[in-house]
Amino acid sequence: MKKGIFIFVAAVVVLAVVFYIDSRNSSDEKLVAPAGTENVQGELPLLPLTRLDSTRIIASDLEGKVVLVFFQPDCDPCKREAEQIRARLHAFDGYTLYFVSDAPLPELKRFALESNLAKQQNVFFAQASLEDITNTVGSVKTPSVFIFSEEGNLVKSFIGEAPIEEVVQHL
Repeated sequence: MKKGIFIFVAAVVVLAVVFYIDSRNSSDEKLVAPAGTENVQGELPLLPLTRLDSTRIIASDLEGKVVLVFFQPDCDPCKREAEQIRARLHAFDGYTLYFVSDAPLPELKRFALESNLAKQQNVFFAQASLEDITNTVGSVKTPSVFIFSEEGNLVKSFIGEAPIEEVVQHL
């Protein structure tokens, strides 16, 4: 009887360790499991967003040319992409950029400051719930970039880390 309990406890511990290691390895893509963006049907999504100043908006109500960047503050590829965007920010003139994450607002504020994008006139950071992202956009690998025309139509999407030079070509 004691041997059976010992084996059961050992199996639970091993599974817990495996789960912990797997969750740590996938933290760069924790927004949602990588897949397509099955709900982006060619136009800005009906995605509720909360900006850093706590104002609430809907992505589909955004006017002008828009770039949505889905990211996680602790994601290294997301940090690199933000650095590349900051370095080429002049290429995004005429666009409004929204960095969107399900992370808590304090983490978004920290990321905005650390990336030196917080005080840029055309750059905003916004929080959306994982449920809203999944229901309106679908599964999104982070980072991912979606470029929308002035009419709100999807011009191009980049799923996963993409060189900003490639993104800029589609602006």
